[in-house]
Order: sequence, then C-alpha cells, then structure tokens
Amino acid sequence: MENKRIQSIEPEKGNENVQNEIPFNPNEISINIIPRTIGQLVEKLEDNQILIPKFQRIPNLWDIKKKSRFIESLMLNLPIPLFYFDENSDDKNIWSVIDGLQRMSTLEHFILSGKNEKLVSISGKKNSFRLEKLEFKTEFNGCSWEDLPRDMQRRINSNQVTINLIGRGTPEQVKFNIYSRINQGGIELKPQEIRTALFQGYRIEFIEKFVTNDTEYGKSFLKATDNCVPTKRQEDFDFVTRFLSFYLVGYKNYEPDMDSFLTKGTKEIPRSESQQQQILNSFKIAMNLAFEIFEKETFRKFKHDKKFRNPLNKALFEIISVYFAKLSDAERNILLKNRKQFIENFYNLHNDTKFFAAITSGTATKESVFKRHEEFQKILDQIIK
Repeated sequence: MENKRIQSIEPEKGNENVQNEIPFNPNEISINIIPRTIGQLVEKLEDNQILIPKFQRIPNLWDIKKKSRFIESLMLNLPIPLFYFDENSDDKNIWSVIDGLQRMSTLEHFILSGKNEKLVSISGKKNSFRLEKLEFKTEFNGCSWEDLPRDMQRRINSNQVTINLIGRGTPEQVKFNIYSRINQGGIELKPQEIRTALFQGYRIEFIEKFVTNDTEYGKSFLKATDNCVPTKRQEDFDFVTRFLSFYLVGYKNYEPDMDSFLTKGTKEIPRSESQQQQILNSFKIAMNLAFEIFEKETFRKFKHDKKFRNPLNKALFEIISVYFAKLSDAERNILLKNRKQFIENFYNLHNDTKFFAAITSGTATKESVFKRHEEFQKILDQIIK
C-alpha cells in the first residue's frame, strides 16, 4: 500500500535553484554552549522537559549491545559527542532534541524505565534493559541500573557533557537552516520533518487533525486524495501545511523559496480554538466539494487516456483547497449547479502552456505561484460571479 501511495504523488521538479530571496541575518543566530552532567539531563527527562520531534518518535533505536557500550563509556568517563537541543519558544525549560536521540533514549531506558510511571517516554517506548557484551566493565554484564553499586551510579551521573542550545529568540528560518545542516550526516530530514521539530505544540497538534482518520476533517482529506498521500515522511503534513500557508498568508505575500514560505505559514497558525475550528470546517468543506466536483480525478491533471490516472499534484491541491475553502455557501451551490462547465473550463486551462508549467516545473518560483493562483481564480469567478 505504501508503494502505491509514494507513486501517486507527482514530483515537483525544477525547484532546486529556487533560492530564498530574503536570506537570514547570521547575527540572529543564537546558540549557547552550556556544560551539563548526565545526571542533570536525566533529571530533565524525569521532569518531562525533553521532547522528541514526532518524526523521530519511531526511530531505529540502538540494540542492547550499542546501548550497553554507551553506558560503559560513561562508566569509563570517556568523552561522548555533544548534544544539540532547541529551546522551546513558550517555555525555556523545555528542550527539543535535534541531535542525540539514541543517547537520550538509552539514558531513559536504562536509568528511568520502571522508575517513574508518570514519565512520558521520549522514544515512544519504555524498554528497560540489562547491560550485556561489555568490553571492559564485564563484571556488570546482566546488571540493571538498580543493580549497579551507588558509586558507579554516581560516576555515570557525574559525567560532563557539552550541549549546544539553540536560543528561543532565534528566528524559525534560522532554526530551519541549523536543523538541515546538523542532520546531514544521517538520513536527510525532509523539510516538513524539520518544521514539525520547530513547531512542536499546538501548531503541529492542529495540523494532525487535518490528516488523521480519527477526525471528520482527516476523513475528508483521505477521501479527496483517495488515501494516496504517504504518512511515513510526513508527506500528509506537507500537503496540509501548504494549504494552511496559502490560506493564512495569501499567495500575494509569497516570496521564494517554498520551504521558507511554509515555515512562515506554520508560524501563522492561530492559537485560538475558535479560529482553528473555523479553518478546520472550511478545509473539510473544501475537500468534500473538490471530491464532489472532480471525483476520482481530484487534485490530478487532466488526462485523455482514462486507463490510468495522473498522480496527485501538490500545486493543484494548493489552489483548489484554498479557493474552495474560501467560498460561501451560496457560491458553492452555484459552482455545483455549473459543475460541468467548471470542469470544462478547468481542463481547458491545462492548454495554457504557462499555467501548465506553473503546476509542473519550477512550481516554487514566484511567477509560477502567481500564475496558477490568478488563473484558477479567474475560471472560478467566471462561474460564481
């Protein structure tokens, strides 16, 4: 099923050279280098003051041998790599892990699992373990944290570590760039995964409501997209973030590149529950209307050959979802009554070479964004005005 989904989204090509036209000021970067002990990090874990971004919560955690060797390094007072954390924008005492997930998970699993029932596991699992396959401290093979002598526990807790803490005053676009650079060593993070890390809290919880099958809004999204948007690398979050950014900020305020704009749009998500509810309702109506008009071809380019459908197109999702969400009840009724004419106008629009290019290649350029929004708005106005 996942393979089918991945193949069902049209790749956006030609955006590699679309640069952010408003580069950030390097003087705005705030990274504090602070010393801490393992014991102090464990205390923050125990107080639920260390968070793991959602995209990292199902990681390929170290096996017990690797975990044991890490604990052994602490027993031997060996230096360990530095940690990167991001200071929460609402509470400076809460840190999000940027780099160091495996080590933090190991500390939690070895020292805290079973100790505190109220502890919210940062890795999604409370997997306690006993040390095994130690290389030097072999006398501790088979030991849990509770089995270790008090002096060894104190030695582990007193280990000094270096932390790079990104200050909460650092602009989101700067943080986005830092996340990208730090995470180039392992599996490269998708831009949406980085946004999820930056905006943990009410904004990401809000986005989640648009895509989960547990809500009426998510069910509408899944139906309109024919359940073809993968969740594994947060592609579904990316679709919704695109809708929200153009819905809240507006295409006339678009400045390249797309990821910078989506970061800006995510920041604009309101905290007010009433405002959030209004957006959710508008989105659900837009998804239902899109499916009612286009049916199985929703958010896909027109294709003469009916044997195979075109894949989902993000640029079409962007314009259709935003403008349908802004229609009044009366305008929606007019559109439905004139459904056939609107579909004909929409597919004729595909013959406009500039519009077709704006939804096909270089979709993140300012020219392409303006072109597709203006042309779609025109054919919509022809029906409802």
